[in-house]
Amino acid sequence: MFAFLRGAVHHKTATAIALDVGGVGFLVHAPEPVLRRVVAGQEVTLLTHCHIREDDFLIFGFLREEEKSLFEMLLGISGVGPKVALAVVSALPPAPFAEAVMANDITAISKAQGVGKKLAQRILLETKTKMGQSPEWEAFFGEAKADEAPEGDDAYEALVSLGCTPPEAKKAVAAARANLGAGAPDEEVVRAALRTLARK
Repeated sequence: MFAFLRGAVHHKTATAIALDVGGVGFLVHAPEPVLRRVVAGQEVTLLTHCHIREDDFLIFGFLREEEKSLFEMLLGISGVGPKVALAVVSALPPAPFAEAVMANDITAISKAQGVGKKLAQRILLETKTKMGQSPEWEAFFGEAKADEAPEGDDAYEALVSLGCTPPEAKKAVAAARANLGAGAPDEEVVRAALRTLARK
């Protein structure tokens, strides 16, 4: 129904973001990494998935296409509803999820809230089956590895939260650090990276 929502973060709860879009408040459920990156008052663009049932209408939001893709692909696994899919994306963002699948790490997948070992085994088995049968899953695993965020890089995460794609953010941060020097504060790196992106 909605491809994305752009607006200011009015406030956050433990599991969702209240997004002010032109004076209308949308409650958008989001995984923990997204909740951690957005702040009240900040304008963000959330890629959305709408879950509609007769008695329910929920909106789920993501900052990265890979997060949304993983969420939607998990919904195709038997026994996985939107709450479980969101819990998995919260516990294991795309790159760590791909690593867990390739390593047959049931323990890592079962760390997601509401996912026991039996469901974790099913997720692992069906994901591996779909990898051999679905071009979408194959593409996802390639993108997850290519777009893995530099661990603990606040400048990178700031750019992604502002709407940059992961490849754009990585390239802009690398260029900014090359110009400013490795010890430059993250705030200066973000400003320099944004200036670079604005010139494109």
